Amino acid sequence: MTGKVTVKIYAVKSRHTINLPSDFVRDSAFPFEVGEELVARIENRKVIIEKKQ
Repeated sequence: MTGKVTVKIYAVKSRHTINLPSDFVRDSAFPFEVGEELVARIENRKVIIEKKQ
């Protein structure tokens, strides 16, 4: 199980991305599917990503 990983934020022109390692995404505990719409918000200096309702 890979419940925690270190990632970097990348910038290309006006877009920013965070790449997640494949071991992390393929973990059975990973809660999202490819193509699924998500919501990101900032709360107490943390980025929270959730499934869109």
